[in-house]
Amino acid sequence: MGKINGKNHLLETNFLLERFLIYREVFSEHFKTMKVIERGEALRYETYSRLADNYIVNVHQFVRMCNKYLEKYNLENSSLADSLNQYLMEVISAINCLDFDKNLIDHRQLEKAKEKIRSTELQFMSTIGNLAK
Repeated sequence: MGKINGKNHLLETNFLLERFLIYREVFSEHFKTMKVIERGEALRYETYSRLADNYIVNVHQFVRMCNKYLEKYNLENSSLADSLNQYLMEVISAINCLDFDKNLIDHRQLEKAKEKIRSTELQFMSTIGNLAK
């Protein structure tokens, strides 16, 4: 993978990293909302199904932004793209802990998903850091 070339590339890489951190927080808020729903403290119409739909919308927005960056700098087949893809796969698979029919959470599966997400987050941040070197 190449290095960051030029001021615009550096600025856009910083923007990508900033958005990554923002979306990371958004995704963690979804996990917190799961617990609020489980405790019965959420609004009546807030269900795991609605939460998952909203979660996927956020994932798609983040993916579109990342794809634009990767395409612009021809990084589609790079280690950055691979680490980002792995992260996104873990983020998306995290909603598998929800049983929409019974409106329940599989807590063990949720905790495993969070661990995998954390691991891939670190890998992505390391990869983007190497790009800046």
